[in-house]
Amino acid sequence: MPDTITLDEHGLHARVAGYPVTVQAYRTYLQAAGLPTPRPLAHPDSLAAPVTYVSQMDALTYLRWLGGREGQPYRLPTMNELLELYAEDAVDGINPEIWPHTHEQRPEVRGGMKAHYLCEWTSEVETIVQPGNPPRTRVLGSVFYPPWLREGSNASHVQAGLLATEGYSFITFRAARDL
Repeated sequence: MPDTITLDEHGLHARVAGYPVTVQAYRTYLQAAGLPTPRPLAHPDSLAAPVTYVSQMDALTYLRWLGGREGQPYRLPTMNELLELYAEDAVDGINPEIWPHTHEQRPEVRGGMKAHYLCEWTSEVETIVQPGNPPRTRVLGSVFYPPWLREGSNASHVQAGLLATEGYSFITFRAARDL
């Protein structure tokens, strides 16, 4: 995992990728795994762009594959790790070194251009207590919304209406590992 950032303070002990997984890296995985390339990834604007349309479950599968290839156990970052990552060297709440894909331009419905901001899958899970049985853990489809998308709000963790089994055009992901 090149271009990593070490988070070893505020109770965090992890290395987090400095950039989200690219379309090219994800397509390399699909080819190596013998999986078809989904239509949205077949003709991307840029192979260096952050991959989108990947479900949280598929992101976890990619990270297991990457870990096996590199001999390291990878995972999605936690909400706290992403909050700390974005706080590093941020200017006006935006760190272009860490979040370079915030300034992509996408067509507006009426023909103009507007900025397109991406969110990221996180590793947050929910423990479900089952009387008489061991607790179950469930992936939530948790998403980190960058601070600058939350004007007037301090919420950064959103679960409502997002399925861990669906890929979305506005969600990407990056790799992390424990130190």
